[in-house]
Amino acid sequence: MEPTRIPRDPPSPQALLAEFLVFLGAELQLSPNTVAAYRRDLTRLLRDADTLPDRPALVAHLRGLRNDHADTSVVRALAAIRGFFRYLHAERYLATDPADGLLGPKLEQHLPPVLDSDSVERLLACFPGDDPLSRRNTTMLHVLYASGCRVSELLELRPESIVPDLRCLRLSGKGNKQRVVPIAPRTQTQLDCYLQEVRPLLAARRRRPAEQLFLSRTGRAMDRVRVYQVLRLAATRTGLHLPCSPHALRHSFATHLVRGGADLRVVQELLGHASLAPTQIYTHVDTTRLRGVHRAFHPRGE
Repeated sequence: MEPTRIPRDPPSPQALLAEFLVFLGAELQLSPNTVAAYRRDLTRLLRDADTLPDRPALVAHLRGLRNDHADTSVVRALAAIRGFFRYLHAERYLATDPADGLLGPKLEQHLPPVLDSDSVERLLACFPGDDPLSRRNTTMLHVLYASGCRVSELLELRPESIVPDLRCLRLSGKGNKQRVVPIAPRTQTQLDCYLQEVRPLLAARRRRPAEQLFLSRTGRAMDRVRVYQVLRLAATRTGLHLPCSPHALRHSFATHLVRGGADLRVVQELLGHASLAPTQIYTHVDTTRLRGVHRAFHPRGE
């Protein structure tokens, strides 16, 4: 018979949190953004705590979050709490897992807006200037829509991420998982011009420029705040009334593929989804096309 495992004497809650965050980054290889989100949520839970919270304390904490936070924030915090206490239980710091079976709010499925093809074309043409920043912005927009990449993946691109012979991009997704995504000739042309004519000008503005593909006006690596600012400026210039973000372009990329008849498994690979479940939302977004098919072919479609 296997001997009963005795829980270890735990260090302080803050020391346990630090150990857990190292586990997330080093062992699970989660992205820095995901680790930072876990840190924020768990720091809020453990602030000024001398001991780990028990089940009633966890329930009270989540109930308090629901009073002044969106459901999405509560669900994310719950995921962090579950993961943290599951780790502590597995490492024998706790005899039982107080977060086991905790339930959070059920989320409605809120999908980002889908930009139609005309809107995308206007976005891609909204920086007509020949100055380096306008050309950089145009290239970034082309890459976001042509590859469906996440903003974090865009920011991690290096010049060597481009495979011109195959007309592909190597993307590093969640958990450092690598995938290769084909891009259109038009996007490849934009990237070639940017690499040869624009990036050297931006890199020359700094003694030691960043290694990333897309650089700021001072030769530093672009950050996500600036990318969102570029998207907002593009939306303003084109008169779009829909919220426009890198994720909206990613969502439009996938939706347009499904409308064109792409297999969901292919879309899953292109988006870098670990499973098919998150990709299946794209089967529900094209209601206009579904109505048209129903009207044309169903006996009672009229």
